[in-house]
Amino acid sequence: HDVEKINDYIVSYLAKNSVFVKEVYVCPHRRSDACSCIKPKPFFFQQAAAKFDLDLTASVAVGDHPHDIDTTQNLLGSGVYLLSGHGRKHFHELRAGTLAAPTLREAVDWIFALKQYDNKVLKLQEALHKAGEAIKNGKLAAFPTETVYGLGANAFNTQAVARVFEVKRRPANDPLIVHIADISQAERLVEHFGEKAQKLAERFWPGPLTLVLKKSPNVPDMVTSGFPNIAIRMPDNQLALELIRISGVPVAAPSANPFGYISPTSAEHVRQQLGKEVGIILDGGQCRVGVESTIISFVNTLPEVLRYGGIPIEEIEKLIGPVIRKNTNQAKQLYPGQFPRHYSPHTPVILLKPGENPPEGKSIGLLGFGSSKETAQFTSIEMLSSTGDLDEAAVNLYGALHRLDALNLDVIVARLVPDEGLGTAINDRLRKAANQSIQIPETEKRQTE
Repeated sequence: HDVEKINDYIVSYLAKNSVFVKEVYVCPHRRSDACSCIKPKPFFFQQAAAKFDLDLTASVAVGDHPHDIDTTQNLLGSGVYLLSGHGRKHFHELRAGTLAAPTLREAVDWIFALKQYDNKVLKLQEALHKAGEAIKNGKLAAFPTETVYGLGANAFNTQAVARVFEVKRRPANDPLIVHIADISQAERLVEHFGEKAQKLAERFWPGPLTLVLKKSPNVPDMVTSGFPNIAIRMPDNQLALELIRISGVPVAAPSANPFGYISPTSAEHVRQQLGKEVGIILDGGQCRVGVESTIISFVNTLPEVLRYGGIPIEEIEKLIGPVIRKNTNQAKQLYPGQFPRHYSPHTPVILLKPGENPPEGKSIGLLGFGSSKETAQFTSIEMLSSTGDLDEAAVNLYGALHRLDALNLDVIVARLVPDEGLGTAINDRLRKAANQSIQIPETEKRQTE
């Protein structure tokens, strides 16, 4: 009865959007019945092909269980695995090389890309394999994630990792986040997962969440800057996951930009900032989250937030209870994004307090949010979200800063956004971008000069 209601709803919803379902097939049996129609048997696909004269080799299956994709073997053209629904639960069961999409919308986009833009997709696949082989062989490649673009290296190759620090001019005491494509890779990197860390991984991976755990002796000290703990995450981006699978190794990857500067959310940002320092840049378009991952540490008795990011702390606490919230600039051990001055454009940034007016007699750019009426006195205006949408503001933050920074303004002004949800991460980035009163590391001085 429930299945029938769900199917009726899907059919009627799609019809409202001019997508008309010709036939719905339902296997009424249990797996123990050993029927001829249960997945991954192709029974219903063959019925549909006969009734509607379909070319199965040109068809695509979409599903949220590995059996949906298994059905495509030697029958359909291809299959796309969904990370929604049951998808996250069974993600670790997928075979290497399986196409995966975070939502149905992105799966549809991928299908159209396959069918309508074959040459473009082929070139992207070729670039993907070239990048995977490069990382496997100790070279670097820049690639998209759902948060920002990363500069990737084989996490087990110390020379490659050293090259990441060199290209970014990154301080040696700033550890790298290691990206994985499945839980089996995580098991090579950490001593063990605790219960709470396991819950977060099951709920938010793939996604913008980094977990800090005791590292395995297998991990080179250079990756963790000599600290006994390692930061790991599973990115929610098909190109990133496929790149890691092709390389066959965990990928150490900070943001693909000079240390301390604005993070890149497009391939063009990477090209502008690192240029020829990176031989391969995978172009996956605009990053859809736009701020870095949330970092939660499990190295002490209680979990602790080390960086606010793409997963709101409120969602994490709903799952595992309270986490310690400290000033993320004052931790004894540094983690990505914890330097007081970070994510900064070359143009000075000023945070205006409520009621405070912008400085006069200067060329000023405004980083606006919501229904701002402050427009007349600004040379240029970038609205993070005119409707006050924090998710939209996070996506637009770094791109807006890049555009304002390219205008040779005297100053960029902004006000803090509501300190809730992704607003906490946005405010963290704004405060760090505006912090000009600290001693800048020599490596960072060289890149800004």
